[in-house]
Amino acid sequence: MKTQHTKSLITLAVCAAFSSSVIAQDNADVEQKNKEKFEQIVVTAAPGGATMQEASVSVSAFDESDIIKLAPRSTAEVFRALPGIRAESSGGGGNANITIRGIPLATGGSKFLQIHEDGLPVLEYGDINFGNADNFLRYDWSVANVEAIRGGSASTFASNSPGGVINMISNTGELGGGAIGTSFGVDYDEFRLDFRYGGEISDDLYYHIAGFARNGEGPRETGYNGDQGGQVKFNITKMLDNGHIRFYYKNLDDKVSTYLPSPVLVKGDGEYGAVPGYDASSQSLNSAYNTNISTFDAYGNAENRDVRDGIESKVSSFGVEVDLEVAENLYLLNKFRISDISGGFIAPFTDTFPEGPGDVSDFAASLCSSALDGDGNALNCDTTTVTLANGPDAGEVYTGEAFTNLQFDTRINDLGNMINDFSLRKEFDNGFDVTVGYYYSNQDIATSWSSWQTFIQTLDGSNSQLLTITNGDGVELVSNGLLSPSFLSWEWDLNYVTKAPYMNVGFELSDNILIDASVRYDTTEASGELISSCCGGNADYDINGNGVIEQIEDASATNSGFIYGGVINLNRAGASSQIVNYDASNTSYSVGGSYLLSDTQTFFARYSKGGRAIADRLLQISGTLNTDGSLTDTTSGYDTTKQLEVGFKYGTKDLMVNATLFDTVTEDTQAEVTSGLTFMREYEATGLEFEGRWTATDNIVVSGNLTWTDAEISKDVNNATLEGNTPRRQADWIWTITPEYVTDTWSVGASLQGSTEYYVQDNNDLKQDGYNLVNLFATYWVNDQFSVSLNVNNATDEFIITESEEESAEVGSYIRARPLNGRTTVLSMKYMFD
Repeated sequence: MKTQHTKSLITLAVCAAFSSSVIAQDNADVEQKNKEKFEQIVVTAAPGGATMQEASVSVSAFDESDIIKLAPRSTAEVFRALPGIRAESSGGGGNANITIRGIPLATGGSKFLQIHEDGLPVLEYGDINFGNADNFLRYDWSVANVEAIRGGSASTFASNSPGGVINMISNTGELGGGAIGTSFGVDYDEFRLDFRYGGEISDDLYYHIAGFARNGEGPRETGYNGDQGGQVKFNITKMLDNGHIRFYYKNLDDKVSTYLPSPVLVKGDGEYGAVPGYDASSQSLNSAYNTNISTFDAYGNAENRDVRDGIESKVSSFGVEVDLEVAENLYLLNKFRISDISGGFIAPFTDTFPEGPGDVSDFAASLCSSALDGDGNALNCDTTTVTLANGPDAGEVYTGEAFTNLQFDTRINDLGNMINDFSLRKEFDNGFDVTVGYYYSNQDIATSWSSWQTFIQTLDGSNSQLLTITNGDGVELVSNGLLSPSFLSWEWDLNYVTKAPYMNVGFELSDNILIDASVRYDTTEASGELISSCCGGNADYDINGNGVIEQIEDASATNSGFIYGGVINLNRAGASSQIVNYDASNTSYSVGGSYLLSDTQTFFARYSKGGRAIADRLLQISGTLNTDGSLTDTTSGYDTTKQLEVGFKYGTKDLMVNATLFDTVTEDTQAEVTSGLTFMREYEATGLEFEGRWTATDNIVVSGNLTWTDAEISKDVNNATLEGNTPRRQADWIWTITPEYVTDTWSVGASLQGSTEYYVQDNNDLKQDGYNLVNLFATYWVNDQFSVSLNVNNATDEFIITESEEESAEVGSYIRARPLNGRTTVLSMKYMFD
């Protein structure tokens, strides 16, 4: 099935690329390409009709030519070019952490910032456990522009996105032409084919089709091809005398390896590196020897799982956009999309039981001393033996270093949604306009955290091997790598319906003064149930089939001090249940205005309050839900963000400078899967964003952004000692600076992405030093149609961690952390045609 899918995508790509049924212009229309960005109309989460220069919001946009300079290896790395955005792409091709303007990045995903495709969210909630929004979209040539609203009107023109909205806007084929291209990893294993084609079918009908197919190991060594699959996106537009109707279709079927926290050496205060035998920036603890595992579903039934699936993303979506002037100066806009979303998430996570990563003799001794047999008796721990269970030299004694692999194993049964956003806008002759709208979203969250087996393995970046550990009596404490057949099983079946009427009123007080005010009332109807069990089994299971229930198969035996043997059968008698049955509501508002000093200079100011429904993570926080599923008095079901921003915009053909001063107060109710930490906090942040582009000469262009943020934990309900501390992973300064030299036949440049130092945990002890990543890019145009490009990501091979499970550590010790990718290089070729 996997092979058929890849072939079908490549076939479709080639057929679309070389189709001659439609004659169209070159997609790189010169007139359109030269249009200044500050003249573009803002279409994302903002009042309609204003240009980027006029709008009283902080807005940025960039296209394919801007993105290639970033040398991105994932969709999240595309977002790093946006001012004020922290996009941590250390998880690989998905599972990124994304936030904005000092708003906390306490766990994974993008809680306060929504990611949209063509004006509608990919998922209603960007931080669903193991279902981050970036897992289910891919940047490719189907995207014409990436537009981002930071703060401001995002609170009232979108639900659950008080921090902002990033919108990936599709090519529509209005400017015809096509391209086909291939890219190869020079110093890592990956092949990728991209294509696009679009144009007119008739004078009032045009289309666009684009996508990609890929296969390879990915940017880190895994021992197998973990990145494989692709995407096809298609849209067709019917032009009418009074507007247009557009239909969208998307099919994504893709798998990428993901990288969870793993052993990293503390080399100094703020400095990190590889541990002996394992470099977390270029290797992984995945292994060719451990690709297929025999495990159990949440109800104790045996099944096989393929670790090579990594993050598996399957999306099939259909959408309609209607944009019409239905009467004089009365505009109707309706966007609809229904999506079938499923997949999975499986990857090794380095845990600390029975010991942190290190000498295997410590593992063996700790395991034995903390184990009890099925009758509650201690085991004979006079001696222990560790042997290799698979791979080269299987059966030989092993004396090296080891780690505990808690296999995060989640099946994403259904994250599908149906979303509609309807609005009417009336423009009056006196400069007054009114927009009224109604938003509806139905989001399913049905996932299975199945067994989460625990293994003991060699600490080796080149195909880690499983271990067997026995005591002096020959009792297997770890059997063929397996310490726990079922550590935990959680079965989620939830549904969230969001309904939101909204209204915006705009005033053009004069030719140079624009004011708008908007309000939105969100209601969330939550229902469903979570059934869960931890830690260890509740039923005996003869795993090796020898007819004897042994130590790790015995549900009455204890391993590693607290994990029962056997498997979990998630029945009502032996599991916990939490019903979800509540309604929650939130009122958001935004007031802003612009003062146009001239065609090139604008002052603006805005104050906003927005809300974010807490969704599935609320179930992990004790005391927030009653037994009947209603909310307790500890939470309203929403977290809020308040933002004040004052800005200045200057834009000409050769120079663009935007500066925005912001002040933010954010509530955050959170639960962390890896540590079990839960908290209710308030954060405060003040900062200044700069964004600019300077065409110094006909050949030299410099663009970039710089953000200063002063943030603190202003309140913590559970741990007041953290109040006044800097939030984890929040640097004072972050930046992206891109100088480029362009001629008629070639271009060369660099993208400098950096940060000052930041603490990796909220206790403000362990920190990451400041850094500057250098990404290089060069393109040579053989002729007007054919070009060759080379780009290098992290050219100086810096070792930078974005997060750590540990709060404190001594120099020379190991922590569990996620670093950015080391140096990777890609060679690309692209052919454009009419």
